[in-house]
Amino acid sequence: MNVSSRLSTSQKLGWPLLRRAHTEMSRDMSVVQWAMNLPDRSTHISSQIKDQSYRKINSFNSCKWFIFEVLDSCTCQFSEENVIGIGGSNRVYRGTLPDGKPVAVKVMQSSKQAFKDFALEVEIMSSLNHTSIAPLLGICIKDETLISVYDYFPQGTLDQNLRGKNKDGSMLSWEDRFKIAVGIGEALNYLHNNQTSKPIIHRDVKSSNILLSHGFEPHLSDFGLAMWGPTSSSFVIQDDVVGTFGYLAPEYFMYGKVSDKIDVYAFGVVLLELISGREPIDSKTCKEHESLVTWAKPILESGDVKSLLDPKLEGKFDIAQMNKLVLAASLCITQSARLRPTMNQVLKILKGCEEKVENLFKPHKGDCDHSENQENIDDEVYPNSSADLHLSLALLDVDNDTASYSSSSIGNSNNSESLKEPWSRSSSFN
Repeated sequence: MNVSSRLSTSQKLGWPLLRRAHTEMSRDMSVVQWAMNLPDRSTHISSQIKDQSYRKINSFNSCKWFIFEVLDSCTCQFSEENVIGIGGSNRVYRGTLPDGKPVAVKVMQSSKQAFKDFALEVEIMSSLNHTSIAPLLGICIKDETLISVYDYFPQGTLDQNLRGKNKDGSMLSWEDRFKIAVGIGEALNYLHNNQTSKPIIHRDVKSSNILLSHGFEPHLSDFGLAMWGPTSSSFVIQDDVVGTFGYLAPEYFMYGKVSDKIDVYAFGVVLLELISGREPIDSKTCKEHESLVTWAKPILESGDVKSLLDPKLEGKFDIAQMNKLVLAASLCITQSARLRPTMNQVLKILKGCEEKVENLFKPHKGDCDHSENQENIDDEVYPNSSADLHLSLALLDVDNDTASYSSSSIGNSNNSESLKEPWSRSSSFN
């Protein structure tokens, strides 16, 4: 059995979800049952799509091509024992190259969308150079199997280390948590303000996509959902809403609006994870599937920030750093995208900028005029939306504590579009 076949036989369906499903599907029908009743969609990949993808990838001179046999050998023929991560449409394997270098090898199941996504991911990754971003070492295409190769991080993910799932069972100290917050903040600021290319929106910022090297140095990873950001307007509308429950900004989940502010919102959730140690969606609490944001907001508003603190820290934290993280998190998870800070402003808070917070949010000259020309620029206050509705939609019949999904959005149209993929294209190096 080849690697593509092994991948598809172990495939787990994600959570496709149309926003109109909340009102259109039967109350007695679960999201999964509804999705499974949708007509099959062809996964035939035209030679034109392949040729376009090959030409695009070959244009990136900085991208190294690996020989399939080398990757097959270094992962012990992509053995189950070497699996370190599973996404909806891909698997990640641990391997060791002939020169002794440990690597993570991501194998993507082929489809029409996968070829396009793969080419875009390579294009974006080839433009990046930042110490807090996990670099793409190279790629390989074998028949219709798409493979990308990355550095291997033996310390695991932030998610594993926060929840005690890492191999050595150690716990992140407060100093490490704050260092991770600043490092990932710098990475996102680099993406949103990339001077060498267009802005980049990650679209899947989460603790399981933050890899830790020795010394707990953070590295933002998995750009499988990343896209070039808008340059002439503040947001774009995406038909395909992708990401992970618990991290999705309201305007993106509800209306498909994409801007760098959806990364800011997700980063705010990560900050709350660093402070509290809690998961973004926690099914172990007294309230079934309680959102971290829903839990934290009343505490943030009360000012009793010590109640947020992870009990595993046993009260060992820096009060000044704690206040910075709390302030940054509070601003990042603001429901209105327009009122959230930029990553540059968030970094100023985390790094102790002496400038008063209110001055950080003063509009630049011309911003007001620009805002007036933007019709319904964002979610200022959605007339029929709230944080609770946002959460209840996201958690319809979700049995896992977190789940990635991909859905086709309809915006303001009354015509339903078929789902593009029955699984999430997101993956995690877990």
